[in-house]
Amino acid sequence: MRRLAWLALACGAPALALDAADIKPRPGLVITATVFASVTAGNQDFGFMDTEDHYALQSMGPEGLRYMIRVSAAGNAEAEKIANRLRWPRQVQRADLENSSRMTLLYASTDPESYGGQTFTETSRKVLTGLKGGGEVPFVFGPYAGSLNNAFAGIVAAPAKAAATKPAPAPDKNPVLPDLGQMFGMAFGSARTYYRGSLHRVETTDVPVAVLVNGTRVNLPAVHAAGTFSFSGGAPQKAEVWWLDNPDWPVTLHWSFGPASTRITRIDWPTDSAGGQVATGPPLAAQLGGSACHVELHGIYFSSGSAVLLEESEPMLQQVAALVKGSPEATLTIEGHTDNIGSAEYNQKLSEARANAVRQALVGRYGIPAGKLTAKGFGLTRPVDSNATVEGRAHNRRVELARPCAKH
Repeated sequence: MRRLAWLALACGAPALALDAADIKPRPGLVITATVFASVTAGNQDFGFMDTEDHYALQSMGPEGLRYMIRVSAAGNAEAEKIANRLRWPRQVQRADLENSSRMTLLYASTDPESYGGQTFTETSRKVLTGLKGGGEVPFVFGPYAGSLNNAFAGIVAAPAKAAATKPAPAPDKNPVLPDLGQMFGMAFGSARTYYRGSLHRVETTDVPVAVLVNGTRVNLPAVHAAGTFSFSGGAPQKAEVWWLDNPDWPVTLHWSFGPASTRITRIDWPTDSAGGQVATGPPLAAQLGGSACHVELHGIYFSSGSAVLLEESEPMLQQVAALVKGSPEATLTIEGHTDNIGSAEYNQKLSEARANAVRQALVGRYGIPAGKLTAKGFGLTRPVDSNATVEGRAHNRRVELARPCAKH
């Protein structure tokens, strides 16, 4: 295993320098894509919030990579019912991981599970190699029809009236404007349009992109490319993309196309299994059993603005259950934390609901004695990172396991 080096960030939060080759496809890996969006539903304006979609890598083999895409919807019963339908398998062929110069942006139910000629959450070895060689690389982007007119790069519905308090102005440029009606459009399908052009490398060397890797802030080296793209009858669109500088898996860390954009904020994978899995820190038990009073539970997923615990959380829940069962502490606490989007009251209630959801899952599904676990929410009062950036807010939205401790 490569040595991992700690670096200090200007904001004071540590960042871990991880070799790009350690970020590789492995079953159980989950990528979280985040968009900062102005959220509306009908005539109700709920202000800006982060929306999260998840790409879970289910399997890999000689034929390629198989993902399950989950589109997130915020805490509204109708929206979440629709979102249960917005979960689709996608297969990327091995030949395209080597040679494709076409990338699907976003997703629709009308897309086949697998079709040749393109990728969707990475590019090919050929494209990355061409960009690093300094040349112009012909490329094709495939958004679905209407996505640019609506400046849409994610799906979300109204979180709750309690979240109606808007933060002052959006810290990210080019916010998008999804609403509940667009969820139906995605559920029933949409046509795709292909824009053609060329990409060139913007900087001559890699640029750092901050991502939470297994809950730890990591600066990943990326190749930054840009270009202008068009199709017959449509207005030209400027595109930028940041790909991980790993020829074996140049995963897309950030892209913008016209007014739409998406940022990868989390990459999580199981670290307790055999097969050379790379850990970004000590095991949970070692962290909590040492000087730490609490440990972050990376790999716990909820619908955006909701306490609905997603099934992609199961590997981490299994690890936490084993840790709790083996702990000598009489009582441990599941703690919920949020970012600062929305009112303090809304975030307090959300953090409490999320902590309770994790506790209930551990007690109900894994046989943890009810008296062994308590749940507590802290809302937006204990940030561990800046709320001014997408990646900082992603870090602040977290669940932790805490033990009785004088330092806590």
